[in-house]
Amino acid sequence: MASEVSFIVGPAVGTVAVLALPSTTALWSVGAAFVVATAALWWLDPAVRSEPGRTDPPSMRHWLGAPMVTALAAAVAAVLVLSATELAAVAALTARGETGWWALANTVWCLASLACGLVYGVAARPPSLPVLLAGLALGTVPVAFGGPWWLVALLLVPAGAFCAPALSSSAEAVGRLAPDGARGVATGLHGSAIMLGAALAQPLTGVLIDRVSPTVALLAAVGICLVVATGAGVALRGEIPPARPAGTSAPDPMA
Repeated sequence: MASEVSFIVGPAVGTVAVLALPSTTALWSVGAAFVVATAALWWLDPAVRSEPGRTDPPSMRHWLGAPMVTALAAAVAAVLVLSATELAAVAALTARGETGWWALANTVWCLASLACGLVYGVAARPPSLPVLLAGLALGTVPVAFGGPWWLVALLLVPAGAFCAPALSSSAEAVGRLAPDGARGVATGLHGSAIMLGAALAQPLTGVLIDRVSPTVALLAAVGICLVVATGAGVALRGEIPPARPAGTSAPDPMA
């Protein structure tokens, strides 16, 4: 939820900072805030083991199998779709001369994700990762055919509804599939998967937008996500408990 709030507030605060301060000062301030947050995380050193005590971490070949790779691929696919959605929507609005309305449409998108992420977090029997990933892909399809800014904002609601749940579910799957002694490594791999999805989306979507259209660019990302969702449905069948233990909730996907 904090991640969604940052996506809503961050662009607005960044814009104000750039307008009120020299751009160099604004960028240095963002970098300094990142360093402070990283130092705080290092100082707090949150536990990644469910039981106290140190044990030798298990070999990666014992837990980095098809289910774990599939859960990581789900994170890549989810972020690929999200990044492609942003780029394609901005490109479509720019072509209509409505770029300035993207901030409002983005806020609607994030609020939908925030609300449905909260519902997912408190659900005792949430939908499975493959279902959420497929929902993210299918819910994004209407955005590809957009229109004026207000229509794009409305179409982003079903896309956003599966955003936080899909990312949280991938993080939860990685956490459950990793043994205690390797959970820190697995969490790091999940973070790398998120970065990989964004890194792949930028050039892939950009090339398709320039050479074909924003619609084709977004539909290509949706197709990849559906393929991964189908594979996840096979690879993760029976690997992850369908319900959470009492008193637990979904983890922060960006942790």
